[in-house]
Amino acid sequence: MTKFSEYLKNIFLIIIILQFTPPLLQNLKKQWQDNLEPKNLVGLITIDQPVFASKEYSKQLQQFFKNQDIKAILLKIDCPGGAAGSTQALAHEIVQLKKQHTKPIVTYSENICASGGYYIAAMTDYIVATPSSIIGNIGSKLSTQFKVKQFLQDYKITTHSISTGQYKDIMDPFCDLTPEQQHMLQQVSDDCYLQFVKDIAKQRHLPIQHKDAWADGKLFTGNEALKQKLIDATGNQSAATDYIKQNILHSDREIKFIKAPKPTALQQWFKQYDDESEVQFSLSESLFCSFFNAMKKSFNL
Repeated sequence: MTKFSEYLKNIFLIIIILQFTPPLLQNLKKQWQDNLEPKNLVGLITIDQPVFASKEYSKQLQQFFKNQDIKAILLKIDCPGGAAGSTQALAHEIVQLKKQHTKPIVTYSENICASGGYYIAAMTDYIVATPSSIIGNIGSKLSTQFKVKQFLQDYKITTHSISTGQYKDIMDPFCDLTPEQQHMLQQVSDDCYLQFVKDIAKQRHLPIQHKDAWADGKLFTGNEALKQKLIDATGNQSAATDYIKQNILHSDREIKFIKAPKPTALQQWFKQYDDESEVQFSLSESLFCSFFNAMKKSFNL
């Protein structure tokens, strides 16, 4: 029984070593290469889906803006939009961070940068998009409402809701909208639209009195968006990288893109949380050594 127990301990220790040794060796190799061939560090953040929560992206932006070793940020956006509040929060996060830290941020879009996705991009310092990408769709739309009252009546089904306030049941699918409710919803949509347009006009230096030409929900190709001054250049990611080299870093030194770290499977298993349940626990080289020595001592190896 004792030999079997020792056998299990050794297997467990080997699993731990195999889990952490390759990343450590890879990290040491990268550090050695970076010391021999110094590179300019540029943070890379990718938004490739609709944005319905800003927290994770804001966290990455804060990390890169505060890191003095990172000289610039490239924001890759292929996003058709998302929730108005979340995209606005992320756009304003970029504005605030730019005020606190003098660090350039560039956007590159390959396929689509529309609605809330464009809202975010417009707050950056420079936008590069492919000539055939879809840009714009600056507008506001509330959630589509399905009203089924007439459908139920056709099948002789009636409903009755109890609410206080003439606007409380405005989202109830079993109640028809009154003219007052429709007017209120239109006001909400108009206000969101004006906030959107004002922020774009200010950041992109566009005449708000001519907003019907570049806003109003219109879609543009990259070529058309360039004419409307919604973007700064057309091209691929290499064009965005060259812009960062020549106009921001003023150096031909190779760029090394830094992504937000993703924990390994075992690190996720050892996950810790802060008050917002978001801080992930990562094991550094020194912590790994301490952990290894503790395991060795515990198992009397």
